[in-house]
This record gives sequence, structure tokens and C-alpha cells, in this order.
Amino acid sequence: MAKMKKADQEMLKRLNRQIVLKNIRKHGEISRAELTQYTKLSPTTVSLITSELIDKKIVMELGIGESSGGRRPVMLGINPNARFVISIILKPKEVIYALLNLDCIVVKEWNIKQNIVGEENVKNILARCLHDIFDEYGEFEGKIVGIGISIPGIVNNQDGCILYSAPLELKEFEMIEFIKRQKNNMDCFVFKDTDALILGEHKFGIGRHYNNFAYIMVEDGVGMSYINSGNLFQPSNIGGFELGHMTIDLNGPVCRCGNKGCLGTIISENYIVNRYKEKLKEKGEEGIDDELRLDDVIVRSNGGDIVAKEILKEQARILGIGIANVLNMINPEMIAIGGPLSKCEWNYLDIVLDTGRNTALKFYNDGINIKFTTKGILSALAGMANYIFEKKIFSPIEF
Repeated sequence: MAKMKKADQEMLKRLNRQIVLKNIRKHGEISRAELTQYTKLSPTTVSLITSELIDKKIVMELGIGESSGGRRPVMLGINPNARFVISIILKPKEVIYALLNLDCIVVKEWNIKQNIVGEENVKNILARCLHDIFDEYGEFEGKIVGIGISIPGIVNNQDGCILYSAPLELKEFEMIEFIKRQKNNMDCFVFKDTDALILGEHKFGIGRHYNNFAYIMVEDGVGMSYINSGNLFQPSNIGGFELGHMTIDLNGPVCRCGNKGCLGTIISENYIVNRYKEKLKEKGEEGIDDELRLDDVIVRSNGGDIVAKEILKEQARILGIGIANVLNMINPEMIAIGGPLSKCEWNYLDIVLDTGRNTALKFYNDGINIKFTTKGILSALAGMANYIFEKKIFSPIEF
């Protein structure tokens, strides 16, 4: 009985500490008196907890605040350099990786452009990412609480196994086990690419004022994630929303999944670029760049290239049909569109909106709200970091 009582007291202490810590993070700068007010804890408890957090260097004294009638208070805040996270974004032809501090601000970012397809290539590039970071920031190793990795594909949300990634040509790849072997069992978290992006947009970007919104990315296919009631929605232990494999045209091109006419085959980067090249050839143009990418087609459309613009208008209408299906299924408050298409400077978004409005059920199309994202790839880097910090630092667990 005494042991049970002691355990209960320790749990209560830990819970109180996390309540204080979350309030310090939420307010940015806060006094002990304000912490007492917001947490409803006693001044003595707040004083003991803040002293412990300062000793652990998680919290720091920022300076003297404004007086509200009595002695000027000492203001407290999170020490941004107390802990760090590594975020890695894997793409077929590029890897972006960064070290982020407790404020989810990038300390340093690296970028490598090369072929990253196949398990051996993925292992080699991950090993290089970790080597680069720890070679330069080895003194931070004890402060790095986790590694987040974003991939295009289907992830087992329970154990982080990459079940299938067509772009990276991975199947049943135990990524977390590989990372743990590289870095002394350091905690690793694997995210579907759009999950990492939507987490960042929800915390820091255009989704921060919405509790129910979808994120759609068009790149090497179409991906989608959903924030439901303020939390990342994962419908099962395996995968998530596979909007890119929604059938749009039964007679369309064959998808990598084996079906025909998936949305992701009709508005993916390869399809858009190939269609643009075909149109140029029909017009008799020569010397077409073999290395042309979706970004290049978008830049040309912004510069007045009629062919590029017409093809992207077609894509906008098809994406609008896909979005109408999303509206009919989950009716989110807002739909965010990320990836290269968010760089269109003409009325691309208006075409998507009009198509979605005209195709969705009337009950859902009146309040249709579609926006381009603004944070870009930073959303994924910061989104993964914030998720890991929440799990490791700001949730009621030992640290």
C-alpha cells in the first residue's frame, strides 16, 4: 500500500511538471505568479517545479518583466538549446535533412540531390545524413532526443516499417531498426510525407487556426493527410488516406499499383511533364530539355507559356474533381494544397475551387475553402520535430 501511494505521488509530481512545462511553452514568456494562476497549482509547487526544470536546463530565466503593482517578476521561458531533433525528408532524387532546436527552428539544413532509389541507396544516404550531422554537432548527441524521417509511401504506424514505397522502391523495410543500429538505439519516428507536412502546417502554418483540415500534395503522385478534431487522423495501423489511388478514369494510364486511371497517374509530375513535352513536339519545337521537371513547367506557365498553362489548367480541373470527392467524404473546414503547384501565380486555385464547387454535393460546396500552403518543405522538418518534442519532452513522461 505504501509503495502504491509513493507511486501515485510520483505520477502526480510528473503530471504537474508537464502541466507547468506545457504552459511555459504555450505562453513563451511567463512568470511564476502567472503559472500559478493558469495551472491552479500552489505557489510552492510551481516554485519547486520551475527550479527543477531550470536545473535540468529545460527552462531558463529570460529577464525581468513588467510590474503589475508589486515587485517586477522574473520571466521564464523554454531553453531552445536544451534539446534537439533530427528531421530527414527522403525523396527519389533528393534528401533534405536538418537539426532543429526545441523551438522547432532549424539550426542547420543540408540538401543532397542524387538518385535515392532502392534499399541500399536509402541506407547509404541515411548513414551519410547522420554522419554529417554528428560530425558537425557531435557535442549535441546527448541532447538529441529523436530522429524523424519522412517518406513517400505506406507506413505501418505502429512500428514504423515502410510497407511499400513505389517512388523509393522499398518494400517491408525496417527503417527504425536500421536507424537504431546506426545511432545507439536512438528513438526514431517514421512519417508518411503528407503526415509530416500537415503536422507542420497545423502547428506553424496556414492550418494553425483549423481543427479539421486536409492537406493534399501533388508531386511524384498525389498524397493526402487529415487533421481531425485537432489531431493527425490515422484510420488504421497501416497507411492512411490514399487519394492518389482514387480511380478517376477506368481507361486511363496504368498506375504503379497496377490499376488504371488513378488520380496520381493523371496529375503526377511525370504525367504533366510528359504531356507538356508531347505538346511541344506537336508544335514542332526542338531541343526539349530531357531534365525538365514539374517546377520548370510551373515557372514557364507563370512566365506566360501558353502550352504549360493549358496543361496545368487541365490538371487543376482533374484535381478539383478529386477534391470534390474529399468534400463529399469528410467535409473539412479547409483544404491545403502543397508541393510545386502551390507556386502557380495565376488563377490555378480558382479553377480548382470552381471545379470542386460544381462537382461536390451542394450541402458541402457552399463553404469550400482551398488554400495554397506557404511554408514549403519547412513544414515537414518542423512538423516532425514538434511531434517528437511533444512525445519526448512535453507529454507526461520522464525525460
